Amino acid sequence: MIGYLIKTITDIKQENTMSKKYEYKYKLFTKIHQLQKRLYRTACNPGHSEDKVWFREMRIKKLLNKIREK
Repeated sequence: MIGYLIKTITDIKQENTMSKKYEYKYKLFTKIHQLQKRLYRTACNPGHSEDKVWFREMRIKKLLNKIREK
């Protein structure tokens, strides 16, 4: 019985390790990193989705503004 209670309490603590604010920012950072990887691939491989470079750069700027805003 006591072991079960301890296990439940530790499970609850492990679920709430990151606040919602930082969890949201983490998601934005991962999106930015993904876009940066795609831009790097385009730079290394000319002709690979060159038409999307401008859109990706603008998307990165928008995401950075969202991160700074909060």
